[in-house]
Amino acid sequence: MDLGLAGRSALLVGPDDEVAGACRRLLTAEGARLATSVDDDVVDIVIAHGVTRHGSQVLAVESAEGWHTAWNDVVAALDVFGRALPGMRSRGWGRFVWVGTAGSRALDAELPGQLDEVGAVTSLAMRAAQKVIAAEGGAEGVVANSVLRGGAATADEVAAAVAYFCSQWCGYITGASVDVTGGVGSGMF
Repeated sequence: MDLGLAGRSALLVGPDDEVAGACRRLLTAEGARLATSVDDDVVDIVIAHGVTRHGSQVLAVESAEGWHTAWNDVVAALDVFGRALPGMRSRGWGRFVWVGTAGSRALDAELPGQLDEVGAVTSLAMRAAQKVIAAEGGAEGVVANSVLRGGAATADEVAAAVAYFCSQWCGYITGASVDVTGGVGSGMF
């Protein structure tokens, strides 16, 4: 299926990990160009994700500094989103995708020992932000969605969901979250 990404530019925000690598490979295979900065490039697509902190516990964060560090992922993503948004609006097309933890929907969506409670909190914040972006940008062709990773999902499986949310086929789907968990988790919403 042609995702309609030829000639589009994508910027990835967050750690250079296996998910970022899988997204880069799939998007470039679909003809997208990888941007290096929202300041130097036209950016049509922003994909952001945070650091995974397996086994992190909310009640174990004992200082404001610890929370500030955890929120760096959210702040960086929203900063880039905000700077890319005017250009997307002017072109009438844009995609924001947050890759977070399925633990933000159901705490049992992670394998034993893998739950990232701090990531669940930051992913909830980004999912709220995506709803605002969706409401404000949807009429102008700018959509915002989340891919929530859990269970034993591979980076390639996550990247496939991300690529769909970046595609031309996702023009009227906005403010949505999809779980890439293999059915793990009790979340009902």
